[in-house]
Formats: sequence, C-alpha cells, structure tokens
Amino acid sequence: MRNAKAWVCGVIFGMALAGTAFWVGQPDTILAQGREELKDHWRHHDGHWSYWHAEDKRWYYTDGNHWFYSGADGWRPYAFDKHFGREGFERGEYKLPPAEAKIVLPRHEVWRPR
Repeated sequence: MRNAKAWVCGVIFGMALAGTAFWVGQPDTILAQGREELKDHWRHHDGHWSYWHAEDKRWYYTDGNHWFYSGADGWRPYAFDKHFGREGFERGEYKLPPAEAKIVLPRHEVWRPR
C-alpha cells in the first residue's frame, strides 16, 4: 500500500511539473506565432476598433469624422502619407484638418504583443 501511495504521489507530481513546463513555455510560442502572423487586421482593444496595417507597421483609427494613427507619443491625425488608404480605399472628400482646428485626440491604447 505504501508503494502505491508513493507511486500515485509521483504521478501527480510529474503531471504538475509537466503542466508547469507547458504553461511556462506557452507564451514564447504564442509570441513567436504573433510576430509571424501580424498581417493587416482589425482588433477590438480598450473599447475601440483599430486597424493594423502590416506594411506601415502602425495602428489606424477613425472616430467617424477624422482618421488617426498611433505613433510613439500617442494618436496623431493621419494625412494619408503612408501605404494605408492608397489602394482599395476610397476616402471621398476627406481632408486633413488644419493645424489650428481643435481636434480631440483619442485616448485609448492599442494592442501590443508582449
């Protein structure tokens, strides 16, 4: 009976150890997949939908009136200066607001892989 208890405890300990190794190794696998698969896509994060454009390597957002891009210092009005919006996108009569216009910049964060 004593050997059976030791054997059962050993199996439980081994399973716990294997589970811990699985969870510790998992974030690296997810991160590696995330770097490979970051293609153009929409993502809902921090209560807002933002668009990742792989060629520009930055996030875009519209509040319905203006377009913004996420830079190192937060959101900035987008002047269609990069690749996003050049092909397959009709911007109609949209014009970048003048510098003196009072625009409320978004405050939400963008998703960044860890």
